[in-house]
Amino acid sequence: MVITAPAAGPRPGPQEARRRLLERPLATLFRMAVPGMGATLIQSVLVMVEGAFLGHAGPVAFAAASLVFPCYMLSLMLAGGAIGGAVSGAIARALGAGEARRANVVLRIALLIAFTAGVIKTVLILGLGRQLFALMGGEGPVLEAALTYSGVLFSGIVLLWLYNMMGAALRGSGDMVRPLMGSFVVVSTHFLAIQALRLAPESWAVPGAAGALVLAYAAGTGFLAFVLSRPGRELRLSVYGWGGLSGAGRLLRAGTLAGGQSTLTILYAMVVTAAFGRLGPEWLAGYGIGARLELTVIPIIFGVGGSLMVVSGTLLGAGQAGLAVRTAWTGAFLTAVAMGVLGTGLALWPGLWWSLFTTDPQVAAAATAYLTRVSPLYFFFGLGMCLYCASQGLETLAMPVLGAVLRFVIVAGGIAVLGALEGLSADGLLLLVAVAMTAYGLFIALGLHLGPWRRLARAG
Repeated sequence: MVITAPAAGPRPGPQEARRRLLERPLATLFRMAVPGMGATLIQSVLVMVEGAFLGHAGPVAFAAASLVFPCYMLSLMLAGGAIGGAVSGAIARALGAGEARRANVVLRIALLIAFTAGVIKTVLILGLGRQLFALMGGEGPVLEAALTYSGVLFSGIVLLWLYNMMGAALRGSGDMVRPLMGSFVVVSTHFLAIQALRLAPESWAVPGAAGALVLAYAAGTGFLAFVLSRPGRELRLSVYGWGGLSGAGRLLRAGTLAGGQSTLTILYAMVVTAAFGRLGPEWLAGYGIGARLELTVIPIIFGVGGSLMVVSGTLLGAGQAGLAVRTAWTGAFLTAVAMGVLGTGLALWPGLWWSLFTTDPQVAAAATAYLTRVSPLYFFFGLGMCLYCASQGLETLAMPVLGAVLRFVIVAGGIAVLGALEGLSADGLLLLVAVAMTAYGLFIALGLHLGPWRRLARAG
């Protein structure tokens, strides 16, 4: 007699997963946020590993990378957060409405946008990098090292775009596990490359660090392309079906509006970096360490915000606007509290952060000044950024973009006024950064509460 094991029950399909999301959105949000947070926390390790390597290579190497870092983060924020967020939201709304074909069209449009945007960014940085980095305060050996670093990194920046767009598409379908695995591939590849560089000549440090990033994103792109090309997926990358890419205009408009937030965030970072650069290389490197924390927590916020974007977009696509808004407020507030706790902890013990990047006492003092005065206000920064993510799912991006405009105007205008009246000082610059960060979060929260989200809540 042959004894056979009972057949295993079928795994929940896309329709069942969507039903659970619509019935229990908060539980689904937290379940999706765990791998989302894991993916972004893993990628934050990449930033810290690279920063530690360059920091110990000397102040010139780290200052050079600090000049290029905002340009790198702009690509990361546009691909993973702004245009990538528009992709996640569009796919979530399509699948929430039961339109798998439209979701696959969005995926193909996203990959075309990624390739085009990556090539454009390469041409711009390679052609105008010297003028840009000089405008930001780079000169002498720092400027030359920045050109070397950016030349290697932006020659392969299209890989960062493709990787993040694929990850955004998977998150839009509700799949948070594969992007987590992709992040592990990226960070593992980068870590191994950096360890190999420690055995190389010192002259390899700057170009090698940039090359390690390119190699890491190449590995991640290959992994996610393999995942998306597997048969049987509701969202699938295929050589067929590239005709009839209708909806590209709407996706580009949403991505461009979202990109306004990211672009203004990076322009803000460039303006402040240039202002600190005038105070000397120690302040430039010290502020770079502090600013690297701010730009590092953005992907962490996106870990929750990306899940919130998917949940709110799916609920909106299913006609449950009121529930979508309530879920968005809950997720944004919890994220803000977490960022506030993180920032306050590093304000109390700043050495936990700057010791990863430098042993120079002057650079450490500058980084400490930033952390103790600005990082406790990360509550407002996290609130504004998470509301921005949710607004991508709810198609209410105007208010977050205006909040980014306000933040930029406060800092740029304040720098101009300080420069005209009494000259720039570190204390004045740090005060401007703190005021702008607080105003950013409050403006977005109040604007959404009194405007579009109130109307959506009443409609739902």
